[in-house]
Amino acid sequence: MGRRLTGFDYSRPLFYMVTVTCHAGRQALSEIVAPGKCQMNAITRAMVNCIRNFHLGCKAIAPIECFSIMPDHIHLLIRISEQVGAKLLSGENQRPFANGASAAGSGDLKSFAPFIPLRLEAIVGMLMQALEGRYAEVTGRREEVFESSWHDWIVMAEGQLAAFTRYIRENPRRAWLRQENRRYFLQVRRVPFAGREWFAYGNMDLLELPVIEPFRCSRKWAEGGPEWREAIGRAMRIGPGGAGAGTFMSPCEKLCGNEIFKAGGALIVLSPEGFGARWHPPRNKEALCAKGRMLFLSLWEPQAAKPDNATLYARCHEMGDVLLEAKRLGTSKALKSVSSKSFAPKEGNDE
Repeated sequence: MGRRLTGFDYSRPLFYMVTVTCHAGRQALSEIVAPGKCQMNAITRAMVNCIRNFHLGCKAIAPIECFSIMPDHIHLLIRISEQVGAKLLSGENQRPFANGASAAGSGDLKSFAPFIPLRLEAIVGMLMQALEGRYAEVTGRREEVFESSWHDWIVMAEGQLAAFTRYIRENPRRAWLRQENRRYFLQVRRVPFAGREWFAYGNMDLLELPVIEPFRCSRKWAEGGPEWREAIGRAMRIGPGGAGAGTFMSPCEKLCGNEIFKAGGALIVLSPEGFGARWHPPRNKEALCAKGRMLFLSLWEPQAAKPDNATLYARCHEMGDVLLEAKRLGTSKALKSVSSKSFAPKEGNDE
């Protein structure tokens, strides 16, 4: 079993987002063929039918309506119902679960015992066995398809249900982006640029564009004033082959960023707080990175405590000065070889 939350009652009637992962070498459960679309095969169709009907033999849960079958893993949103109990699976080659229940390797749904309380561990174990049964029916190979360790999120906080639902439904889209744009956003890398070493996340090819235009707009500028208009004018001229670079934090800078995108350009966003190996931007920014139109850069690693405003402002100015100097020298002179080295992967189960 995967590690569960210590002391939590996993028979509570809540939603749980569960992820089960295939053993290496197993036949693909589906195929990513287009943005947001998994192509179904015989295994996929059999497993879809199993998931949609699983609640008929496991009365402890509501119908599973939100799930995504990926090539090597499955995401499911499982809701334990108020009627806590289940008709257990029965068959040959049974394996015991946490509360004494057992699940059949064949995946057949039969009445086995009166309703008894079931924890999530038993429910997921039964579902995995049922899915392995469908896999065997299609492939002719009876084997353990899924790793015994699986991950769950307990959906309790307000707004989490919508967020997890969106995460599951958009999994094929994100997988396609990773498949098509692997070098853009799989991980944080360190890159040399303008004489300094940076932490980078996104399309690092932007550092080699022929035009990299720094933007540093003061919050004191009057909207529509001469400085404001000059900056917006520069932004409107940055199109394909160019990028605007800056923190894009002030109102004028934000408008400049919008104009750069409208013109077909890209953004290099400077982060004064820094980011570590497992950092990633918000969902909409991640999509822009995948499309090759955004890159995040920082000179600093993250700190346990957020730096004070004076430190953040100083960092913004320092990064801006580096880019202004790079522009003065000319991009080709300021840019050293943009080789990258990846951070060593860390243990984790948040993906």
